[in-house]
Amino acid sequence: MGGLNTSLLVGIQALEATQGALDATSNNIANANTSGYTREVAQFSENAQTVSGSDVSGGGVTLDGLQSVRNELLNLQIQQQTSLQSSADAQSSTLQQIQSYFTTTSGADIASTLSAFSTSLTQLSADPTNSSVQQGVISAGQDLANSFNSTASGLTSAQSNADGQVTQAVSQINSLTAQIAQLNGQLSQSTTTANDGGTIEDQRDELVQQLSALTGVSVTQTDDGETITTGNGTPLVMGGQSFALHTTTGSDGMQQVLDSNGNNITTSILGGTLGGAIEVRDQTIPNMLTQLNTLASQFATSFNSAQAQGFDSSGNVGQNFFTVPASSADAASGISVAITDTTAIAISSDGTVGSNGNIANLSAALTNALPSGQTPAAAYSSLVFEVGNTASNASAQSTAIGLNLKQLTNQQGSVSTVDTNEEATNLLRFQTAYEAAARIISTIQQLSTVTLNMGTSGGY
Repeated sequence: MGGLNTSLLVGIQALEATQGALDATSNNIANANTSGYTREVAQFSENAQTVSGSDVSGGGVTLDGLQSVRNELLNLQIQQQTSLQSSADAQSSTLQQIQSYFTTTSGADIASTLSAFSTSLTQLSADPTNSSVQQGVISAGQDLANSFNSTASGLTSAQSNADGQVTQAVSQINSLTAQIAQLNGQLSQSTTTANDGGTIEDQRDELVQQLSALTGVSVTQTDDGETITTGNGTPLVMGGQSFALHTTTGSDGMQQVLDSNGNNITTSILGGTLGGAIEVRDQTIPNMLTQLNTLASQFATSFNSAQAQGFDSSGNVGQNFFTVPASSADAASGISVAITDTTAIAISSDGTVGSNGNIANLSAALTNALPSGQTPAAAYSSLVFEVGNTASNASAQSTAIGLNLKQLTNQQGSVSTVDTNEEATNLLRFQTAYEAAARIISTIQQLSTVTLNMGTSGGY
């Protein structure tokens, strides 16, 4: 009977193991269209056999568990590319907003108002005593100043929007890291041997993917789950514990990112929406503002110097035409026309009424090179080119990364996604194995019955 019992146990184990494999296969088929689902395969192991004379015990099969089919290298590459693309997208979005301030078709951009201001001076040279023409110069100057003001305002507005993204991204990061830490804890506490926690891992992978879209991360597999840090090593998740980031207003009025210990890590954050927002806020826009302020300051100074070379209608030395703030950092946002009286324009070169000799100096302020080495129009053109080129590069980078990301995702899909044809084949394979195991049990039961009934028909 020992031999039959061993065979019966082997059949029961085979039945149970195959049932688990059938369950896994059915679950794969059911989730074939579930986003983020990773297919699972049954892991079997052979039980050891013990032979004592003619008696054989042990043997059979054990279902060790269900193994999710993952390629961790592909996952890491996808996370990295997602981080880079999100950073490029964040910058591209802001730069497209900025471009609208430099490419307006309403004639209110700096290039158009510079041209209109130059035209007004030409008209004044032809008719220097006409008060309407004189007023036209002042109005054109005001339009030019307004163009500087609105462009600077647009840049600072875009910078403020990027600053808002920092706070929002940090909040989302903290929410995701808390959830990931919780899932790490669930995985480490799991004691089942028939399930490798695939569903929890799928949920965690999805959250890590979302996290990588917010900031660049480094992911390491440990016994306690995944350890996640920022690119510079700042801990975000360690096993079942998460470490929240914080924001605080810096001396420049912008939000600074602090780690859980209060250390400022703003400059070391790269990648993701957070990294992209910080880069465009702290580097790209300030560089554009510096160029714009330099242009406004140098142009106003140059034109005021030309005013001082001539005389107004009252014979007085020309006063400043433009007013700019003492700080050149506010030149573009604060430039304005200082005079309102048309007689204050320094038209004359010798103080006599009707003289237009100084208009040549005023016009030259628009065509001569500024201390920066370029004319006002050329300096502005260079700035416009930089804005467009930076925006184009960000968009092209996003597109290129997107293609690479798609390729990686397809590769990941070929590894982890459910193939219904393959699963249908597995279903038939495990069905056959299940039927065979059931046949073993049925046969042993019949043999046991025959054995128990031996001798009961009056053979003695």
